[in-house]
Amino acid sequence: MSDKNPIVNHEPTLDLGPVKFSQNMKLALKDIANGFAKWRLNCHLGWLDIKLRYRGSILGPFWITIIMGSKIATIGFLYAYLLHINIHDYLPYVSISIILWNFINSLIMDSCSIFSNSEKLILSTRLPYSVYAWRTIISNFLILLHNLVVIIIVFCILKIVPYTFYLLIPSSVLWVLDSLAICLLIGILGTRFKDVPPIVSSIMQALFFITPIIWKINLIHFDKNYMLLNPLYPLFEIVRSPILGDHLSPLIWIAATGYSLILWITVIFVFSKTRFRIPYWI
Repeated sequence: MSDKNPIVNHEPTLDLGPVKFSQNMKLALKDIANGFAKWRLNCHLGWLDIKLRYRGSILGPFWITIIMGSKIATIGFLYAYLLHINIHDYLPYVSISIILWNFINSLIMDSCSIFSNSEKLILSTRLPYSVYAWRTIISNFLILLHNLVVIIIVFCILKIVPYTFYLLIPSSVLWVLDSLAICLLIGILGTRFKDVPPIVSSIMQALFFITPIIWKINLIHFDKNYMLLNPLYPLFEIVRSPILGDHLSPLIWIAATGYSLILWITVIFVFSKTRFRIPYWI
């Protein structure tokens, strides 16, 4: 006698088929969106890093502020004398530039190990990978806030009052977005290839000298538009110019936005292709 109502087996099956790139893309974008949503956790982890880094210290991160102040004073007066620049114009410029450079240099160098330093957390909990990028951004941003004291002191001594702070709003948004993209990209490369940190360190040393940080762009004798080929130049200018009250060319904003778009397209592609491999690389 045949069975008219056969029992259907509903046991789960393991699908070993390849995952489409579109599916990985959706998962990567979801990871980034969930990282934004966990902003409380991001802030807590970033603050925890600061506490652990300066545990037992009396002044804590203010040691960096003191060192930064002495460094800016030394470079400011020395190069103003050597380059025959008015100290009233040069010192605010170099103070902003060096503090911004310290932020982006520390961010990039810390990004090389954002996943390997969180190995235990990654293997024990299920969190968006972008949370670890935000952790690095928040900790470096807190150090940046401490260093802003140096800029305030310089502006107060020289009696400089900036009137275009409102222009920093779009600049700050672009810096935050670029910081997240840089952390994810370099974090993945640094996790996969252990030679990335020394390579990145060498590149950053070269960029320090070819980017207008301790020298002004009006000192060069060729077409200044060639400086737009350096992606750090427009990124610095969109912050420095509003604070110093200088005219900001629309071409600089176009370059900064264009580099940001290229960076994010690269990051989304790399993050989509390699996101699921991070636990195996650390």
